[in-house]
Amino acid sequence: MINIKKINDESQTLAYVGHVNNVINGIVPEELKNVRFQAKDFECGFELASPEGITSLGESIFFNSFIYTSRTDYKAKGKSSLIYGTDFVTTGIFIVPKGASINYEVQYTSLDKSLSLADIYAEIYKELDAPFALIGCCELDLVNYESISKAPINNENIFNNQDKYYDGQVSSDEDISLTIMAVVSDPNSDDLKTINSKLSSVLYYNPFANKHKLLSHTHGVRLNKPIIDMDKVRPEHVEDAFHINDTSIVRSFKFKVYKIGDLSEIKP
Repeated sequence: MINIKKINDESQTLAYVGHVNNVINGIVPEELKNVRFQAKDFECGFELASPEGITSLGESIFFNSFIYTSRTDYKAKGKSSLIYGTDFVTTGIFIVPKGASINYEVQYTSLDKSLSLADIYAEIYKELDAPFALIGCCELDLVNYESISKAPINNENIFNNQDKYYDGQVSSDEDISLTIMAVVSDPNSDDLKTINSKLSSVLYYNPFANKHKLLSHTHGVRLNKPIIDMDKVRPEHVEDAFHINDTSIVRSFKFKVYKIGDLSEIKP
């Protein structure tokens, strides 16, 4: 049984920079081209970014003042698949601002019954009855994931050009430790039209993903050892970063959950 502990019920105003449509369509807005953001200025976030530059934009997640990105710079073949740093450029990223209050703490451990991420998201959504963001550490029996292999900066749709942007499409690994971050909402709710319009900055229909009632977007990093408390994760623990499918099977987790009431756009 998932243990859901309410901390407070006050909806949070979270944030975003750019838009996921920039990512999908390979757009680099002029106003973001040379702007750098400091990871320490925010609680956490994820989507597309790079601690190096625009030409190495990749799958990203940041927390504990560090950003982690899957390398896409073709000139760096042979180097580590992970790059990390304390500041970053982006064309689209979802952010939990400093000072945002945690609404729920959610935990689960089972030796005999693992759950899909989709099942976990549905259970949390049922409790909150609202869109939410979560972040935390988890142990998985199986992770299904993919990473973009080329920086989307050339004004072309990445899904219409999968041969250029996805080397192997979906990959899988077993018995893995991750730190993940996700955003989840119900795209069909009439009551959520206003907030879902803003959440379109991070939520989209991924052609690689299964269709569920809820729409989710999840990124994560692979850890080189199990860690329960995400506040203890440091760069020496992180091996790579990727986009995670909600078919992934989880056996234990500890998440912080933010109930989303509104989103604000951060402009440079």
